[in-house]
Amino acid sequence: MKITGARQTRFLSAPPADIIGVLLFGPDRGRVKSRGAALAQIFVPDVDPTFGAALITADDLSADPAKLADEMSAMSLLGGGRLVRLRLDHERQAAAIAKLIKSFDTDPSRAEAKLIIEAGDMTTRSAIRKAVEASKHFAAIACYAANANDLRGQVKDGLAAHKITITPDALENWLPLLEGDHALASGEIEKMALYKGYGAVDGAVVSLADIQTIAAGGQSASIDTIVTETLSGQLDAMDASYRRAVAGKVSPIGILFGLQRQIMRLTEASIAMQSGMPKGQAMKSLRPPVFMMQERTFSAQLDIWGLRMLKRSLAECQSAERASKTAGAPIESIISRLLLALAGYAAKRR
Repeated sequence: MKITGARQTRFLSAPPADIIGVLLFGPDRGRVKSRGAALAQIFVPDVDPTFGAALITADDLSADPAKLADEMSAMSLLGGGRLVRLRLDHERQAAAIAKLIKSFDTDPSRAEAKLIIEAGDMTTRSAIRKAVEASKHFAAIACYAANANDLRGQVKDGLAAHKITITPDALENWLPLLEGDHALASGEIEKMALYKGYGAVDGAVVSLADIQTIAAGGQSASIDTIVTETLSGQLDAMDASYRRAVAGKVSPIGILFGLQRQIMRLTEASIAMQSGMPKGQAMKSLRPPVFMMQERTFSAQLDIWGLRMLKRSLAECQSAERASKTAGAPIESIISRLLLALAGYAAKRR
């Protein structure tokens, strides 16, 4: 059967007793994994971790095609329920898995264990997905990136578990940085809770400044500083920041990639402006949008860098990247020369 929409939450919190297995699939592998872990606790809460649970991978089935059937049919040595978790990184055994699902669906009494299948994105042509969706005793649940309301609730609930709150403006600026992966969001919420002392201080509140310091997209402070100083024409400050970063073992290639990302964002906004969009609207149209506390700096960089020079700068970045991949290349010097050239141009344009 296929479980969609609001039914997913209800199903995952209390799956029917006659359900043998659940297929969790989708592009958000973090959500697949977290839902699988939560479902395992509900499916078989008393499972023995050594003898009652079995973890099978796609490669295991390639080496031993009968392994899944054997594990599903094996009785627990110590009594109680059993759980089989199948993690699929490919579907080379799809036909055999689909046949097994149909077999257990026809005769569910043969199943001595509950089954959780965790997979990536599956098309509607997937043999496994079709078999599960057509069955009575198996359920298919697609795991896509959380929508804004889901993500907002995840942030609030995650922080509230540590007795931490978040200001409305901090929340709205943080959400775009967390979109796309449940695991990323969970990790960033946990990191923020740690930063705030896990609520050790009564009334702990996450502010905009905390987001800028800790949040995903703002965590590479040294790289962000170098990129900002370069494109803003702060030549001496950039040179000093770059030397400190290299001394602190920050990757020059990481700095280059950060620079390329910022130039591409400036280019996207500049193209929108050339088509007639006001600067403020062009900045807001970016995904993720420009961080509130960086809007003034981003606006100033748009004034410094015209579209033609942005494209030329991006080409120079790509040339530096190619040069850095040459065996024995002096990577630190290559990136340094690029940064000095760009910062020097921006300084003249300020």
